[in-house]
Amino acid sequence: MSKMDPISIVNARVPLIGLLICLSSRALAEVADKEPTIPQLWMTPGIITAIAIIAGLKRPSFALLLLPIALFCAWGQIDELHDPFVGPAIRAELGDAYFIHGYLSAAAGIVGPLIVWAMHRFYRGRAKSQL
Repeated sequence: MSKMDPISIVNARVPLIGLLICLSSRALAEVADKEPTIPQLWMTPGIITAIAIIAGLKRPSFALLLLPIALFCAWGQIDELHDPFVGPAIRAELGDAYFIHGYLSAAAGIVGPLIVWAMHRFYRGRAKSQL
């Protein structure tokens, strides 16, 4: 036999029964590679808040236009953490710190546009009263 001849499964060193046992064993579902990393969790509320700051410069109420987007993103993150199948797998693979960051980043995404709205309104009202 030369080095390039194909090997049949009969001549292989791994018995077929071992292969079948290996294929039928329980496989752990990896979810960590499908989840955003902790810095990515914090990028979403940061971007939403930055856009709210820019939009609020024109009119403070424009910052509130980002609130539905922030609520949708936060709901998506929290819903995934509370899923009966995915949630425990995330906790097992990524730990409790990931849950803490998930909740805090979701809250920051919602509170960010509200703080920007209040801040722009306060400073705009203060600037008008000084004139």
